[in-house]
Amino acid sequence: MVGGYDTGMDLLIEAAHALDLAGEACDAPEDAAHFSTLADRIRSYLAVSRPTTTLGMPRIPAGGHRLTDESVIHRSGAAEQTHIRVIPD
Repeated sequence: MVGGYDTGMDLLIEAAHALDLAGEACDAPEDAAHFSTLADRIRSYLAVSRPTTTLGMPRIPAGGHRLTDESVIHRSGAAEQTHIRVIPD
């Protein structure tokens, strides 16, 4: 992207593609395998990262814990409604 702004993710995508091309141009099979493995590692990293993730920080996958009505402790009476919900352990 000449004259434009590249993100770290864009650079990694381009690097993985360049590694694939370098691997295809190799005469030695072990060199080609090394380039291919490195390109796959970059793509694996990109697969678990969001575009807004700072490079070097893997995405933290969301757990299966969803807030359900049964998990919320409801107050009765004239209690003031707030945005805070208490979830039992």
